Amino acid sequence: MPHIIDAPVDVELSPDGDPRAFIWNRFEHTVIGQPQAVFKRTRWWENEGTPTRIDTELWRLDACRGGEEQHRYDLRRSTDGSWTLALDWG
Repeated sequence: MPHIIDAPVDVELSPDGDPRAFIWNRFEHTVIGQPQAVFKRTRWWENEGTPTRIDTELWRLDACRGGEEQHRYDLRRSTDGSWTLALDWG
């Protein structure tokens, strides 16, 4: 069962634009393997006005902090370029 985090994080990107690491609670979490981009359709019709974006950009990845056990996480990138740690899948 995933644990909802919804905390802002700083993300380091690879030259290809994929997340390589993120800082959460002052600790760097290093991405292991290839992160997967997932686009989730938003319910734009429930918001007032014209949508600026109809898909939410999510990245599902495995990462670990130091030598600890790896976890699966979902990172969400906002339209302004900021990042949020959305879920910890454990």
